[in-house]
Amino acid sequence: ACPNGSASLFTAAKITHLGLLPQGQPERDSRARAMVEQMDAEGFGGCTNTGECTAVCPKGIPLDTIARMNHDYLRASR
Repeated sequence: ACPNGSASLFTAAKITHLGLLPQGQPERDSRARAMVEQMDAEGFGGCTNTGECTAVCPKGIPLDTIARMNHDYLRASR
């Protein structure tokens, strides 16, 4: 349903999942930066915020995970 293959949603879900765990904190910034940069290198575009991915996601991943990914990526890029 997503014109970008829902890569942002699934990348964001993994970044969010690992970033919320206490043992995921030491690598939180570097993980977010590396995963987003790899997603870009693979040719996936950024999220268009149409929400189509969440409407059909079999795991019910909410769109706000992408906002958390963007927040982590921006914090890591400072």
